Amino acid sequence: MNAQKGFTLIELMIVVAIIGILAAIAIPAYQNYSKKSSQNACLAEVKAYANTVYTDINDPNMTFASALAEVNKASAPVGACSAVNITGTTASTVKVVGDIKNPLDAAKDQVECDLANNVKCEIK
Repeated sequence: MNAQKGFTLIELMIVVAIIGILAAIAIPAYQNYSKKSSQNACLAEVKAYANTVYTDINDPNMTFASALAEVNKASAPVGACSAVNITGTTASTVKVVGDIKNPLDAAKDQVECDLANNVKCEIK
Protein backbone atom coordinates (compact mmCIF):
# COMPACT_ATOMS: atom_id res chain seq x y z
CA MET A 1 0.00 0.00 0.00
CA ASN A 2 1.33 3.44 -0.97
CA ALA A 3 0.58 6.12 1.69
CA GLN A 4 0.04 9.74 0.62
CA LYS A 5 2.96 12.03 1.48
CA GLY A 6 2.61 15.81 1.66
CA PHE A 7 -0.31 18.04 0.74
CA THR A 8 -2.29 18.30 -2.48
CA LEU A 9 -2.25 21.51 -4.49
CA ILE A 10 -5.87 22.31 -3.58
CA GLU A 11 -5.12 21.99 0.15
CA LEU A 12 -2.20 24.41 -0.16
CA MET A 13 -4.31 26.87 -2.16
CA ILE A 14 -7.02 26.80 0.52
CA VAL A 15 -4.44 27.56 3.24
CA VAL A 16 -2.98 30.45 1.21
CA ALA A 17 -6.49 31.85 0.61
CA ILE A 18 -7.32 31.70 4.33
CA ILE A 19 -4.06 33.47 5.22
CA GLY A 20 -4.82 36.15 2.60
CA ILE A 21 -8.29 36.76 4.03
CA LEU A 22 -6.93 37.03 7.57
CA ALA A 23 -4.22 39.46 6.42
CA ALA A 24 -6.80 41.60 4.57
CA ILE A 25 -8.73 41.97 7.83
CA ALA A 26 -5.79 42.33 10.23
CA ILE A 27 -3.62 44.90 8.40
CA PRO A 28 -6.17 47.78 8.29
CA ALA A 29 -7.14 47.11 11.91
CA TYR A 30 -3.48 47.25 12.92
CA GLN A 31 -2.95 50.52 11.05
CA ASN A 32 -5.92 52.14 12.85
CA TYR A 33 -4.62 50.82 16.16
CA SER A 34 -1.18 52.26 15.43
CA LYS A 35 -2.60 55.69 14.54
CA LYS A 36 -4.84 55.76 17.62
CA SER A 37 -1.86 54.90 19.85
CA SER A 38 0.19 57.69 18.29
CA GLN A 39 -2.68 60.11 18.84
CA ASN A 40 -3.05 59.09 22.51
CA ALA A 41 0.72 59.30 23.07
CA CYS A 42 0.77 62.86 21.73
CA LEU A 43 -2.22 63.70 23.95
CA ALA A 44 -0.34 62.39 27.00
CA GLU A 45 2.84 64.29 26.11
CA VAL A 46 1.03 67.58 25.56
CA LYS A 47 -1.04 67.12 28.74
CA ALA A 48 2.12 66.56 30.82
CA TYR A 49 3.81 69.60 29.26
CA ALA A 50 0.67 71.71 29.75
CA ASN A 51 0.62 70.77 33.44
CA THR A 52 4.19 72.07 33.74
CA VAL A 53 3.27 75.30 31.96
CA TYR A 54 0.16 75.68 34.17
CA THR A 55 2.22 75.21 37.32
CA ASP A 56 4.82 77.76 36.21
CA ILE A 57 2.40 80.50 35.14
CA ASN A 58 0.37 80.11 38.34
CA ASP A 59 3.42 80.25 40.61
CA PRO A 60 2.90 83.25 42.92
CA ASN A 61 6.66 83.90 43.01
CA MET A 62 6.91 84.41 39.23
CA THR A 63 5.51 86.91 36.79
CA PHE A 64 3.71 85.67 33.70
CA ALA A 65 6.57 86.74 31.42
CA SER A 66 9.26 85.09 33.55
CA ALA A 67 7.17 81.91 33.80
CA LEU A 68 6.90 81.72 30.00
CA ALA A 69 10.62 82.38 29.67
CA GLU A 70 11.28 79.55 32.13
CA VAL A 71 8.98 77.19 30.22
CA ASN A 72 10.57 78.12 26.89
CA LYS A 73 14.01 77.19 28.27
CA ALA A 74 12.82 73.63 28.80
CA SER A 75 12.38 71.63 25.65
CA ALA A 76 8.86 70.71 24.60
CA PRO A 77 8.15 67.02 24.01
CA VAL A 78 8.38 65.88 20.40
CA GLY A 79 8.02 62.09 20.63
CA ALA A 80 4.57 61.35 19.21
CA CYS A 81 4.02 65.04 18.41
CA SER A 82 5.84 66.79 15.59
CA ALA A 83 5.74 70.16 17.38
CA VAL A 84 4.40 71.64 20.60
CA ASN A 85 3.68 75.37 20.87
CA ILE A 86 2.39 77.74 23.53
CA THR A 87 -0.11 80.37 22.40
CA GLY A 88 -1.72 83.24 24.28
CA THR A 89 -0.54 86.45 25.87
CA THR A 90 -2.16 86.30 29.31
CA ALA A 91 -2.59 83.57 31.90
CA SER A 92 -6.28 83.25 31.03
CA THR A 93 -5.68 82.78 27.28
CA VAL A 94 -2.71 80.40 27.29
CA LYS A 95 -3.11 77.20 25.29
CA VAL A 96 -0.61 74.44 24.60
CA VAL A 97 -0.99 72.97 21.11
CA GLY A 98 0.71 69.85 19.79
CA ASP A 99 0.70 68.53 16.21
CA ILE A 100 0.10 64.77 16.01
CA LYS A 101 2.67 63.00 13.79
CA ASN A 102 0.39 60.17 12.68
CA PRO A 103 -3.24 61.27 13.21
CA LEU A 104 -6.17 58.87 12.95
CA ASP A 105 -8.27 61.53 11.21
CA ALA A 106 -6.63 64.17 8.98
CA ALA A 107 -9.18 66.76 10.14
CA LYS A 108 -8.25 66.15 13.79
CA ASP A 109 -4.47 66.44 13.75
CA GLN A 110 -3.83 68.59 16.83
CA VAL A 111 -4.03 68.26 20.59
CA GLU A 112 -5.03 71.46 22.36
CA CYS A 113 -4.84 72.04 26.11
CA ASP A 114 -6.73 75.01 27.48
CA LEU A 115 -4.97 76.23 30.62
CA ALA A 116 -7.80 78.61 31.57
CA ASN A 117 -10.07 75.57 31.92
CA ASN A 118 -7.97 73.54 34.42
CA VAL A 119 -5.70 72.12 31.71
CA LYS A 120 -8.49 70.48 29.75
CA CYS A 121 -7.04 68.76 26.69
CA GLU A 122 -8.79 67.56 23.57
CA ILE A 123 -8.01 66.43 20.06
CA LYS A 124 -9.03 68.99 17.46
